[in-house]
Amino acid sequence: MDSPSPDKYGKDYYQREFGLDELERFNMHWWSVRFYAKLADRLLRRAGGGRMLEIGCAHGYTLAWLEGRYETWGVDLSEYAIGRAAENAPKSKVFCADATGDLPEEVAAGGFDLVLAKYVLEHLPDPQNALKKIYSLLAPGGRILYSVPNMDSPGRRFRGDEWYAFGDETHVSLLERTEWIDLTQRAGFRIERTFSDGLWDMPYLKRIPTWLQYLIFCLPTMVTVFLARPMLPARWGENLIVVAQRPHGHDEPA
Repeated sequence: MDSPSPDKYGKDYYQREFGLDELERFNMHWWSVRFYAKLADRLLRRAGGGRMLEIGCAHGYTLAWLEGRYETWGVDLSEYAIGRAAENAPKSKVFCADATGDLPEEVAAGGFDLVLAKYVLEHLPDPQNALKKIYSLLAPGGRILYSVPNMDSPGRRFRGDEWYAFGDETHVSLLERTEWIDLTQRAGFRIERTFSDGLWDMPYLKRIPTWLQYLIFCLPTMVTVFLARPMLPARWGENLIVVAQRPHGHDEPA
């Protein structure tokens, strides 16, 4: 299966899948950007490093949150998205490129302390290759932070064919949690932590009002996102989130 064409990720794609072209303060996407930016910030501070690359940086909102404190880089295969990223994150270095192919020389040189890939790997027909590529871009001891749709999610069981991850035709690699862990380890990484973002793809139950379902299901999600802490088990959320490290002194994976 071929990679999705770059021209699929134009303005229409982002409006159709995310309902936005601008980030509005305190909406769901603003909280998501804040959540991942704070997770990335914490990992960078722990590493004592300052170079971060975001694969699939889209509009550059996460880069904008972190730039100034760190050396922030971004790549995306969408020319439209990179144009927006250049506007939204003017202090970051952004490039239009396929992260699984030939990268600009400055990016390919690697040495990053953190690579962030949120909502990216599920779009790639060969995520194993992408993980190996990311491994090569990290400095020894550097980390990857990625999130993918969680096939073990209760939301998937509740929603069936209407589950959010099934609605995007560019999701070509929807894998089980154990498969993601295996691919990550085979790429050379040491898994540090797996967790989730909680349940938010309402409604789950047909006979219960949606507002009541938000009260039932979303409280742990809201606490997790507000505190930006990995509090929820990997199985209890719509997305699987993984933190893994490139060990010191290890060669490139075969």
